Parts: sequence; C-alpha cells; structure tokens
Amino acid sequence: MSLAQQRILIIGGSNGMGLAAAQRLGCAGAEVFIAGRSQAKLDAALGQIEGRATGVVADFTDAASLAAAAGRIGRLDHLVLAASSNAAWGPFAHTSADALRQAMEGKLIGYWQSLQAMLPILRRDGSVVMLSGAASRTAMPGTAGLAAVNGGITQMAQTLAKELAPLRVNVVSPGLVDTPAYDGLPAEAKQGMFAGAAKSLPAGRTGTSEDIAAAIEFLLDNGFTTGALLDVDGGARMSL
Repeated sequence: MSLAQQRILIIGGSNGMGLAAAQRLGCAGAEVFIAGRSQAKLDAALGQIEGRATGVVADFTDAASLAAAAGRIGRLDHLVLAASSNAAWGPFAHTSADALRQAMEGKLIGYWQSLQAMLPILRRDGSVVMLSGAASRTAMPGTAGLAAVNGGITQMAQTLAKELAPLRVNVVSPGLVDTPAYDGLPAEAKQGMFAGAAKSLPAGRTGTSEDIAAAIEFLLDNGFTTGALLDVDGGARMSL
C-alpha cells in the first residue's frame, strides 16, 4: 500500500503527536486534514506541514460540529484520533467523578462521536487509528482515571475492528512522550522526570512525537493489520 494521494483526517492534529503524524503523512504524499477547536492553532500547524494540508475547525465533543466538518471534508480514506485529555490524572481518593466525566468527554466520548460522524465519508476498506495510553496497560498509581478512559478506547477499537470490517481499526498506546502536555511543568522538574524515566526504560530514552507518528503511519499503511494494539513505550511494560 501507499498513502500518497490518500485523504487523511487527524483530529487533534494541531500539536504534539497529532501534528507529528500530519507532518509525516504530508511528507508521504497524503492529503492531510487537521481538525481542532482553534483556528489560530490550526493555522500555525499548517505552516509546519509539507504538501497538501487543510485545517478544519471542529469541536470533537460536539456532534453537530463534527457533522458539519464531515460535510466540508466530503471524503476520507483514513481517520486518526489523536486528541487527548489529562483531566482525571491523580490519586484515586482525590479524583472526583466530575474529573472522570470530563476526561471521558475529552477523549473516549470524543473519539466515539468523531468516528460516528466520519463513518459515512470513510472509505469502506480504509482505516482508523486511535491513540490510547500506557496507563491502560500498566498498573501505575495515580492513573486510575486515565486507565479507565484509555482502556475503554482499546476495547472499543477491538470490537469495532470486527463490527465495522473491512474498515480496519487499530490503536497506538504511547508511553512517556515529550509533548506540549508537559510544558506546564517547571523546566527542572520536567527534565528530571524524563531523565529518570529514560534510565528505567529498556530503550534507554523516552519517546518523541515522531516515534508515535511512525507507528501511526505503519498502521494506516499496512492493509493486513486490524484490531491491533501497538505499544510504543520504550519497553515500559517490561520495566514496571
């Protein structure tokens, strides 16, 4: 297979792993659409993507906004769901049900609504790639909320791989990746966290957005892969 000339929508494509995927797919010759809530962020991201790229303003927590976006796009070969939420991060005893609901709305339900909205314009034998997270694959204290959200995504995707076949549905589960999500930490604390994690990983380093983008490209391009969960975590599951 080749992704050249294929139309790919990345929801959450204006920063982080989604933007890295858009950049990589643009270089592969795909026609890339990136969706997000902020026109300014989309415009900034478009300037970093090679080839044909279009920004689409859409709120993936709003079904009507997604339906309007699908109408503007018209036709798709592949869909990448890369938006994320850290709303339910923290110790279980201090993480409220409201925080969990916010995290569900901001990722699991957002993915659900996005795929429902784009399904009518997706090529029948195209593909979907969803991003989950390492919290659903390893028992890490303080991540029960994230585990619930990302575990739901993993199981949903595997069921949909059968229900929506021949549409392929796959999941990438990133480990610790240096993205703008961590920019709110003090520089010294962030550096220490990443350095400490790198020492514990078999790969000897933490991840980059480009690592995740490469995994997304593989799953989009490989027509014999569906219902797969691809861990891109530097071996974190073996080191905990």
